[in-house]
Amino acid sequence: MMIFIKWLKSIFFKTNARTIFTIYLIFGLVASFILWLPISLKEGVKLSYIDALFIAISQISSTGLTPVSVTDTFNLFGGIVSILILQIGGIGIVLLIAAYWVISGKRIGLRERNIIAAEQNQFTVKGIVKLIWNALTAILILQFIYIVLLSTYLVIKQPWQMHYGEALFHSFYLAVSGFGNAGFEMFPANNSFIVFQQQNMYFPQILTAILVFIGGVGFWPLAELTLFVKAKFKKQPYKFSFISKLFVKLHFGLLIISIVVYFLLEYQNTLVYMTPQEAVMNVIFMPTMMRSSGFYNTNTGDWTEATKIFISILMFIGAAPNSSGGGIRITTLVLVLAALNSYGRHRKQVFMGGKAIKQEAVRRAFSVFSMGVVIVMTSIFFIVLIEKVSFITVFFEVISAFGTVGLSLGFTSTLSTASKLIIMINMFIGRIGILTFIEILDNKKETINVVAYAERDMMVG
Repeated sequence: MMIFIKWLKSIFFKTNARTIFTIYLIFGLVASFILWLPISLKEGVKLSYIDALFIAISQISSTGLTPVSVTDTFNLFGGIVSILILQIGGIGIVLLIAAYWVISGKRIGLRERNIIAAEQNQFTVKGIVKLIWNALTAILILQFIYIVLLSTYLVIKQPWQMHYGEALFHSFYLAVSGFGNAGFEMFPANNSFIVFQQQNMYFPQILTAILVFIGGVGFWPLAELTLFVKAKFKKQPYKFSFISKLFVKLHFGLLIISIVVYFLLEYQNTLVYMTPQEAVMNVIFMPTMMRSSGFYNTNTGDWTEATKIFISILMFIGAAPNSSGGGIRITTLVLVLAALNSYGRHRKQVFMGGKAIKQEAVRRAFSVFSMGVVIVMTSIFFIVLIEKVSFITVFFEVISAFGTVGLSLGFTSTLSTASKLIIMINMFIGRIGILTFIEILDNKKETINVVAYAERDMMVG
């Protein structure tokens, strides 16, 4: 028996990548089983296990796709379980385990630090414990502020004649889902933020857009924000790192581009039928959600084909690295473009933000980009074969799953079991990260005495 356990351990926990994969896989199976139990469901509602697994993977990966109505399926207990899954998935299981170690005073060894660094997409273990503590501090404070503001607003405005307990539940749910860039909600109206848009209630939309933006900017900037506030209280100077400033600039810059392009694509389509106030809110809200969160305040099926393609591109790009969002990440795209620019100019080094970037980072960027294209196109091919629906519908759905966004054209509920499995694989890979997924194949804990072989050139292009 001990030999069998040791053999299983060597398969599933031998490397950092396999450990991360196994942790998320086990958590997904446990979470799906709890959601599947009658105790989580409303009276008279039945849920197949494949749908429960789909929802669990979607919540762990902070995606937002679901084959059934979450509002009509789960009771209060199921909603609370969903909140826990979303929080754990959004922040990261490994990060939360590490936080528990810090609080309990457990010594975090080099093996554990390497796993945390791998899960959080860090290139060094230096300061990793400090990063955990400061990032969690910022996250919990931001969620608390959001809960207080939104619950108070919902009680005052009474969109569904709710009492404070209901307002608190929905605010808590949205705080966790919003920061995690998940896109899940349990509103009685069952139409995401359309109900707020129709009633000209802009405060919840603005508040949620801010939270989603912050959740997608990365844990590193959040950790440094905590250090900045602490320094201000102590009246000490603090300088943000190059990485944090770069993440914020790229994240905000792409948001501005998204707003402009979305407006140009839709100003003669969906925006025509809106009042100026509604149009402004839609143009701000939707581009904020397109790269990482599945909330929406307009009917997605009304978009033009060009808009759907543009949004698909944004979903593929995703949010910043080391954040709650998915996709190939902004820095990957920028590195690929910077590398192409350097190659065209016959430069030996790649530059980003005025800094020369290591060749290993550029190689990782091309690996992530290429693998992302392979995963997405392969998934699209098989689902088109299975479902017999239009290419753009499948294209949008698969990239939404891969980018852990959650926007849909209403296709999720009609998926066959085989297609659901393909979508789940995309969501899971989007959560653990492409590099982790690739490194699962590695069978060694570390590489020692690497041999350099003679190289030969190859015709390319």
